[in-house]
Amino acid sequence: MIPRPRKMKLTEGTASSEVPVKERLCPQLGVEEYRIYISPKQILIDGSGKTGFFYARTTLEQLRMIYGEDLPCMEIEDGPAYSYRSFQIDCARHYFSVDELKKMIRMSAEFKLNHFHWHISDDQGWRIESKCYPRLHEIGSVRAGDHFGNYHSDQKSGGYYTRDEVKDIVDYCKELGIEVVPEIDMPGHVTAILAAYPNLSCLGQPVEVGMKAGIFKELFCAGREETFTFIEKLLDDLMDLFPGKYFHIGGDEAPKERWNGCENCQKRMKEEGLKNAQELQGYFCNRIASYLQSKGRIPIVWNEAVYGGNLDKGVVVQLWTEDKDNQIQAHLYKGGTAILAMVENCYCDYPYGMHSLKDMYDLETAPAEFGEHGEASVLGMECLVWTEFIRDNERLEELCWPRFAALAEVGWCKKECLGYEDFRERLTKLFALFEKYGVHATKLEGWDPDDETAAKQTEEFQMNFSKEDREEARRAQNDI
Repeated sequence: MIPRPRKMKLTEGTASSEVPVKERLCPQLGVEEYRIYISPKQILIDGSGKTGFFYARTTLEQLRMIYGEDLPCMEIEDGPAYSYRSFQIDCARHYFSVDELKKMIRMSAEFKLNHFHWHISDDQGWRIESKCYPRLHEIGSVRAGDHFGNYHSDQKSGGYYTRDEVKDIVDYCKELGIEVVPEIDMPGHVTAILAAYPNLSCLGQPVEVGMKAGIFKELFCAGREETFTFIEKLLDDLMDLFPGKYFHIGGDEAPKERWNGCENCQKRMKEEGLKNAQELQGYFCNRIASYLQSKGRIPIVWNEAVYGGNLDKGVVVQLWTEDKDNQIQAHLYKGGTAILAMVENCYCDYPYGMHSLKDMYDLETAPAEFGEHGEASVLGMECLVWTEFIRDNERLEELCWPRFAALAEVGWCKKECLGYEDFRERLTKLFALFEKYGVHATKLEGWDPDDETAAKQTEEFQMNFSKEDREEARRAQNDI
């Protein structure tokens, strides 16, 4: 089974397909814990509520897929090692339909992932109908073309989710034990927002929704008070749609050129006693985080937001890249927490020859940069897919599956219970799950490519990036 249960003991006999299944409420169990007792006369499931019972039923489904309808009698005790087991889908770069998303969500629930990180805004698109700022979806959801690296099209592209569709997805997730974590990236990755409301930038000049990948210079102006008024009103609107406790506010890849040249931002820095633009980003994120906390939400940021050294300890840091100047470690020493999402282990937009299934499974849950805190500071982990170069649902599914399943097991099981070869063998037996739900998963031979195949896949992937794009990204990265 995937994830592998915490404890499983075979007993005597078998249980036919005719044996009744009974659910018994056990409040002493954790929200996601369950017990299964399979005997010749009945299958008894213990759980404290809907989620535990659902996870037990998914386990039974996998058992029947492995053994057939007649199950060996056994006892299972199960529950997760980490409370936060997430998958992220980027719908800002390329829009995916409600039905396509639901298929990804349903498959993720099958492997007991419990958070859906929904990336719904970026330079290349805003994807949610806004009640308070309608220009966001009217203007920010549509771009004039797609010029991603070596792929070029002058056809308009876009799309957004209506409020009813968002509510439908949130409700669908809830039934599957999944909390939706929306992400509004800021202060960078906001070109689509600024295309609709240019007054919120440092220059105040019109911009177009981004048509290519990369790191863009335009940021929310941290010196204008109207910026924070806008964001708070927007967050209020979105929190009506997303009732979960977590809210992601981005914080990655924010070049400081505009802030360094902005009179309003420099004035803000002087007034707040901030030494540099990195500390200004800390101020910006803290202010937004404080507003979310006042509404009972837990804010999450990407790890660049911690580089100023002044990020509030109550903000969760999502680690995807290097720990610059040990700032993440310092944040954890203050009592902060982290979500693991390292590029080399968790990013699914790369071909398997660059990030193999084994790479996903081998995620280090106690990174060296965390120092003595180790796993104690880790809320959980996340598998991610960015869609700059993914333009159709079939390709999305091939890249995500079975990688999501690998990280799902890492998040569910304790470290000492893991073993890639064992996982791989179990996965081959359960591949029919993907076929059952109509998911285009990568087949066995593609999971861990040989060196020759890996080199070819790497070369093909790098063709997505033009020389100009690489140079521009390198320059922007130096200014973050």
